[in-house]
Amino acid sequence: MVDAVEGVLTASEPVHPAHHALYAIAIALAQKLDEGAGMATAAVASELRATLADLLVGEERDDDVDRFIAGLSAPVGDASKA
Repeated sequence: MVDAVEGVLTASEPVHPAHHALYAIAIALAQKLDEGAGMATAAVASELRATLADLLVGEERDDDVDRFIAGLSAPVGDASKA
């Protein structure tokens, strides 16, 4: 997740006044997801999605970025198959 988030953010222009702080928050949240957020996975993913949206506001985003952000809210797996 960290690599994907860094890829999206390094390819984008800073458009938010708190770009550096939000960038750091996004990386920390992505690391938490990579490590396994347990019961907080949905909340961490939601916060990461919101942080990425804040970072990319005002920028003309392409479909790949939109799909990436939307995918953060998608279910990760089917718990009934575990």
